[in-house]
Amino acid sequence: MDIKKKNKVAMLVILSLALAIAFAVLLYFTFRPEKCENFECFQQNMIECKPAFFINEETQAAWNYEIKGKKNGECEIEVTLLLAKEGELGIDRFEGNSMICFYPEGVSAYPDKDLALCHGRLKEDLQGIIIEKLHTYVLENLGEIKEGLGRI
Repeated sequence: MDIKKKNKVAMLVILSLALAIAFAVLLYFTFRPEKCENFECFQQNMIECKPAFFINEETQAAWNYEIKGKKNGECEIEVTLLLAKEGELGIDRFEGNSMICFYPEGVSAYPDKDLALCHGRLKEDLQGIIIEKLHTYVLENLGEIKEGLGRI
């Protein structure tokens, strides 16, 4: 192969690599989720079901909400417990666990507030805490409950 042909092949390889890199960068910036700095931004993206994420810093815990997109006519959102802070909930053992929630299109809410719309490990963990708290409440107030039932 002469030098001119080798130069043409090298230029073609370099041009192909440059185009592939440019295409990859374009795809990355086109489809990466928007980082929301406030809940209003997240709400707007949730209403439109556009990929976005928001870290909700509450007093008791930090949650990551990530809109994945539309699935079967609903908006799919992944909720992850990032950090348990304070309180008596005992959720610190569930840090890093996630659940997937499905909301109707056009709706915006805190995704972790309606467990009926969610499924996954974190939902099971949170329901377990609710059941434990309810059990403790019933045992501590059995006398009052029995008295209330006797009046009926």
